[in-house]
Amino acid sequence: MAKTRDIHHMPTLAALMTPFPYHIDIDAPIEAAVALMEEHGVHHLPVTREGDLETIISQGDIDRAQSPGHRLEEQQLYVRDLCARRPYIADIHDPLDRILLAMANTGIGSVLVMKEGELAGIVTVTDALRFCGEYLADLTRSPDDDVA
Repeated sequence: MAKTRDIHHMPTLAALMTPFPYHIDIDAPIEAAVALMEEHGVHHLPVTREGDLETIISQGDIDRAQSPGHRLEEQQLYVRDLCARRPYIADIHDPLDRILLAMANTGIGSVLVMKEGELAGIVTVTDALRFCGEYLADLTRSPDDDVA
């Protein structure tokens, strides 16, 4: 039976985040970030420094730096050279509408989700689109669809 969503209750980030995301140290070489992203099929990695959350790096950041003619293309690159300076950070209990609108209005591709000061998860545009698609499908599903 399909789960029914309560359309009168605003979901929080907890409803769609990827919990306990893979992460990488800020001093790791870019090749390590690429390998970790490929191994786990992700496009964003939270970045830590000595175990503490620092920022985030995306596949787009890496692609831009490795493009022909980029000023960094001939030197060894490290995560610290390419990661975002000010990531978007939100609380796990923040209302989903506010975060999705902020993502859309600012063009950010990911949000780091915190719980009691610790990294709890990540929300990407892909996560948001998947959640919205499933939400809309649930809203339009006929009650007869669940009868076997």
